[in-house]
Amino acid sequence: MSVFKLKIIDRLFVVQLSKMMLGVMMVLSVILLSQRLVRLLSKVTAGELSMDAVLSLISFNMMLLIIKIIPVALLLSVLMVLGRMYRDHEMTALFSAGVGLKQIYRSIFIFVVPLFALTLYLSLVTAPSLMQAAERVKTEDQANLDIRGITDGRFNEYSRGDLVFYVEEITDDDKMLNVFIQNRQHGKLGITSSKSGEIKVDPATGDRFIILKDGSRYEGVPGQADYKVIKFKEYGVVVAQANDKAVTFRTKEKSTRVLMDMNSPRATSELQRRWSIPLAILTFALLAVPISRVSPRAGMYGNLLTALLIYIIFENFMSLSHSWIVKGTIPAWVGIWWVHLLMVGLAGFMMIKMLGFRYFKNTMLSKK
Repeated sequence: MSVFKLKIIDRLFVVQLSKMMLGVMMVLSVILLSQRLVRLLSKVTAGELSMDAVLSLISFNMMLLIIKIIPVALLLSVLMVLGRMYRDHEMTALFSAGVGLKQIYRSIFIFVVPLFALTLYLSLVTAPSLMQAAERVKTEDQANLDIRGITDGRFNEYSRGDLVFYVEEITDDDKMLNVFIQNRQHGKLGITSSKSGEIKVDPATGDRFIILKDGSRYEGVPGQADYKVIKFKEYGVVVAQANDKAVTFRTKEKSTRVLMDMNSPRATSELQRRWSIPLAILTFALLAVPISRVSPRAGMYGNLLTALLIYIIFENFMSLSHSWIVKGTIPAWVGIWWVHLLMVGLAGFMMIKMLGFRYFKNTMLSKK
């Protein structure tokens, strides 16, 4: 009979945690992804990225965000599930039926252990691959630069101001009407205007041109000897030169296997950062149970602020540890591990406070 009851409790926690965590991750992903989307779109407007590249980067960023937020999503999910059970007196009923914290932890870790294994693989293997893929997209996009973010009726600036042009109207077939261009050619600043133009690619070199028709080009300063006006029927202005820039990966984008072969503080810091994500799942699972205990009158979100405060402190200590590792302030064997041990110690302290010191003292004496 007891075995059947344990299976029901395990299934209850697994189902509730799965549903809650899915909802929490969706909310956090939308919030964080929207912030990154704004930054990416600003780069499109500035002509630094194409829309095709942004669509790919959004998908990579979304998957990387999901990996990063798994620990905090678990913490919030356990808090809300147990908080609701405290509010609805379900935890009181379980304790009255003889179910202790050992069984509660067992049921939670039935859900947590597979999640830890999955996150370990995602953090050590999948995340570096996603970052490398994102870097390839950026490099390929920059290697095929063209005029991006062209908007008719406004001045468009590129190449840090070396190329400025204005297009009065862009037709449906991408032809530009009444074009004004200011650029440097052969070291001289010139102004070019024409009735029409279009962008073309040199198939041999891959360079991109704006082919202007029926216009004039003015070079030099009016009144000086080198000032000249050129009339043309067709005139080409180079707006982007093709390049075969090789993809180079920074430390955070290198594979875990490569980092393990490197002997540098920055590689050690990055390697420990990847391990810290799955380890944080176990740490937060231990912390969430004592934090979630609230009075039924306090509501299911009574200790949510406490959990968020602990998470912020955890993240700040982690950032500080990574900085110390890179600077050589602390040895690699200390690394980030002290932060996890501190959180485990905090969980133990909160557990003793929750059950009472006398309970632990009597438990230890009974074992002797």
